[in-house]
Amino acid sequence: MPRNAFLVSIEDARRLLKPAQQHLAILQALHDDVHALAEEIEHLLDGVPPEHPSIKEVADLTARTITEWQDVVSQMESGGTHVVSLDPGRLQWFGVVDARVVAFGWEEGEEDIEWYHEISEGFNLRKPLIEA
Repeated sequence: MPRNAFLVSIEDARRLLKPAQQHLAILQALHDDVHALAEEIEHLLDGVPPEHPSIKEVADLTARTITEWQDVVSQMESGGTHVVSLDPGRLQWFGVVDARVVAFGWEEGEEDIEWYHEISEGFNLRKPLIEA
């Protein structure tokens, strides 16, 4: 379990899902923005020196975007939600099933949190919660 993680019930995880989906969409957009900004800096560096004001402007925007990213992740983690991946979008929460600490998992396209996996096994080895 990550250092900043804590246990939530499946009911709490399900309650957190909608806002977490919104946060995930924001993170995906910010990720795309940072990649575009990095490409812009690379393109600018082909024609101007690193100290050029245009480079500083794009670098400052990149830094603000990364700070926004960190704020969104912190907000999610403070409620118990953890981002597993952006593409595909995957989220998880830590909880207890059959007296074992597990991770409840959700992936884009799924309507609800209906899967879990052993922490040692990873997201790709999820099992249905109905078996628990």
